Amino acid sequence: MFKRICMFVGGLFIMSFGVAFSIVSTLGTTPISSIAYALALITNLSVGTTTFIFNAALILIQFLILRSRFHKKRILQLISTFVFSYFIDLALYIVSFVPFDGSVLMMVLFLAISIFLLALGIFIYMPTNIAPLPGEGCVEAIAIVTNWRFSTVKIAFDTTVVTTALIMCGLWYTDVFGAVYIGTIVSAFMVGFTLRQISNAYVHITGNDARLVHE
Repeated sequence: MFKRICMFVGGLFIMSFGVAFSIVSTLGTTPISSIAYALALITNLSVGTTTFIFNAALILIQFLILRSRFHKKRILQLISTFVFSYFIDLALYIVSFVPFDGSVLMMVLFLAISIFLLALGIFIYMPTNIAPLPGEGCVEAIAIVTNWRFSTVKIAFDTTVVTTALIMCGLWYTDVFGAVYIGTIVSAFMVGFTLRQISNAYVHITGNDARLVHE
């Protein structure tokens, strides 16, 4: 259990740096962080604070969707939300010291680092099966009620989140692309691809299944 907790915390810590690098790249943050970042731009709150608010709202949405099928274990998502939110602000502070000259090369490099760190963090934290982030929990809840495939709901969910972030920035921020840009679209496709490559490499080297998905 101690090993699982260390992997859980470590994975979230690595993922938070993925979010931080995506924000600093100025190419757009990750899909699941787009609304939280839009809120941060609009309200001037920290990204960690708005991440907690947004993810707490997703837990409430899960309760409204599942009702009697909402298991108490889902409340544990508040733990992952709090830890991840704190780590994002910490990661943004640390990454602020990394030299960034605003060139296209540096923007692409930071985006690539972001994609890799997000995939690596997911690879480390998901097998612990302790408390998924509310984004995945919300997708799962919708899939349970509708009987749609998880992957289908995930695509629709990410699309809805990104569209909402665009609308928010268009209505209440000076730049409609403040939170969403080309990097957001690239991340939507490349994080999953990179995760698959990391998983395949792990299986090839160790001969063991990474067990990213739990029944």
